[in-house]
Amino acid sequence: MRKINKPVLKAAVVYPVCIATVGNSELRGRLEHCQTLINNAEIEFEAKITKGQIYTIAREIIVNGNVTYKELKNVYTAQMVQKPKGRVYYDQLLMAAPGGLCPLCSHREATTLDHYLPKSKYPRLSIVPINLIPSCKDCNTGKLADYPIGPNDETLHPYYDNIENVMWLNAIVNKTAPVSLSFNVKAPASWSNLLTNRVTTHLDCFKLNILYAAQAARRLSGMKYNLEKIYSSGAAQAGIEKYLVDEAASNAQVNLNSWETAMFRALSEDHWFCSTGFRLIG
Repeated sequence: MRKINKPVLKAAVVYPVCIATVGNSELRGRLEHCQTLINNAEIEFEAKITKGQIYTIAREIIVNGNVTYKELKNVYTAQMVQKPKGRVYYDQLLMAAPGGLCPLCSHREATTLDHYLPKSKYPRLSIVPINLIPSCKDCNTGKLADYPIGPNDETLHPYYDNIENVMWLNAIVNKTAPVSLSFNVKAPASWSNLLTNRVTTHLDCFKLNILYAAQAARRLSGMKYNLEKIYSSGAAQAGIEKYLVDEAASNAQVNLNSWETAMFRALSEDHWFCSTGFRLIG
């Protein structure tokens, strides 16, 4: 996961602009009376997201006694995504993705906004900027309407969680034919149990271990010729180890916890792979 600066946009600015373009005056009036509740929902989210308490936010289907969750969801879909005045804020949030990549998986292009807490369960947060994260389509649709029921169920939030500067993504070399890799969390000693569980939940929720394993398999296939060439040149195992160490160091300069960094690090440290195992690459 990649850290993103928290948006300066507030619901007090975004929400009035979005509901101003609602054509039905009766509906617009009911939505206007939700403004304070929307602002308070933003304050509650902010207060709880860093404390492992986001799961305590109440779910609801009716807001202020007369606004349905579908009506508030539609403020996001029809007024923020589709209408020009609201779309300005949508695009501003989307463009915050580092290098245009989804911060949730650090792999695919960010093309949409993901609701950290789903709008179908938490309609007050439908257009609250700190609940909207730039993401790829797969991360957005893969999570669907999942929501945390306990602190360990909370995924990482790119606006609030920063785990970029410590190594935690671990790759395991599977001595199979063909050789493969799997990925998991290797928590630093400084991490709390809660943070470790949340990072693990993040990988599981967005199926990143599956994504990274598939990408590693493709990358391995493209390495086989080069590894055989290095080995046969006389450099043998030491030459392969050096090549892999250099690749790990190079990728770490870009992202300490990318699947590439973890893969090359694991391969370089595996004597079986560097001596003979590389010949089992598919």
